[in-house]
Amino acid sequence: MRLLLSFCFCLISHLTFSQNWQIIWEDNFDGSQLDLSKWTHDIGSGSQFGLWGWGNGELQFYQSQNTELENGIATITVKEEPSGLVDSWNNSFYYSSSKITTKGKFDFRYGKVEARIKSIDGQGFWPAFWMLPTNGQWPCDGEIDIMEQWGNNYLTNSTTGAAHIGTCPYSQASHFYQNFSSYISSGSYADEFHTYSIVWKPDTIKWYVDEVEKFVLTPSSYFSIPNQHEWPFNSNEWYIMINLAITQDGPNLNTVFPNQIEIDYVRVFQDISTSSLNYEIKDFDFFPNPTKEKLYINKNLIQSVHIHDLSGKLLLKKIINDDYINVDFLNSGIYIVTIKGKDGNKKNKKLIIK
Repeated sequence: MRLLLSFCFCLISHLTFSQNWQIIWEDNFDGSQLDLSKWTHDIGSGSQFGLWGWGNGELQFYQSQNTELENGIATITVKEEPSGLVDSWNNSFYYSSSKITTKGKFDFRYGKVEARIKSIDGQGFWPAFWMLPTNGQWPCDGEIDIMEQWGNNYLTNSTTGAAHIGTCPYSQASHFYQNFSSYISSGSYADEFHTYSIVWKPDTIKWYVDEVEKFVLTPSSYFSIPNQHEWPFNSNEWYIMINLAITQDGPNLNTVFPNQIEIDYVRVFQDISTSSLNYEIKDFDFFPNPTKEKLYINKNLIQSVHIHDLSGKLLLKKIINDDYINVDFLNSGIYIVTIKGKDGNKKNKKLIIK
């Protein structure tokens, strides 16, 4: 049966199929250094973007050297900096940490997003695993927080997730979010590794902790939709971030430095199903991305596909008669795909060959 893919096609859909997850991107943190083909670092305090403490009054200064890899684990370490680290506004910060992001390296829409993380105890610590839309504005284009935890004077026994909407420019009166909290039965989320994930489909986001569903959001979860706001989570491509921040209230005398979170892996899956879908297609695209062998497309909307390398050399010119094209002749790397629709519109998109 034809493989119909709902993720990169912008769909209004009622999905009636079992999940068949395929990994499209992952990092198991093998090696001795962060893979800079997959991640980049945010540096500093956010002042270079006009943000004070990354927009939240956070007290840490991000730097790349606070992320280290060993034995298949990425560690983000938060440290005291007695001499201070100075940002572009000439403000001094007395704590350092790291933030890693796939921005500019990998983005996607829809699927299962999961990380296995060993968290942290201590007043003032604020680890997060979250996503923002590429080239988006906040909060009108949305924010998805897969995992956030706020350290306290005892044990980190609660984990949260949330999704933010609102208007741009930001107004406190028109900023809304829905969230949940999940409590561990004993001990702390810092005692051992736990998995944090979402399953993200058109009009639905579900949160999981250790594979147990904890929370579900749909457009009807927000009282302001559709009157004042739109559900932004069916639009744009999204990138991943993991960071360890220090809250504006900061640590106390019981907070231990240096300290750290540990990340075992981060994975993104998308669902390939052979069951039937009822859908109305609003746009044209291709899937999966990254890929190794095939790109699946909608032949009803797409007339032709051209693939160029980054020097502009044409590698493939294809008139579309089938639901997929073979790209197994391409070497690993980045390419530019030009899609021409039957209506004459054109779309350029980056393609990653694994």
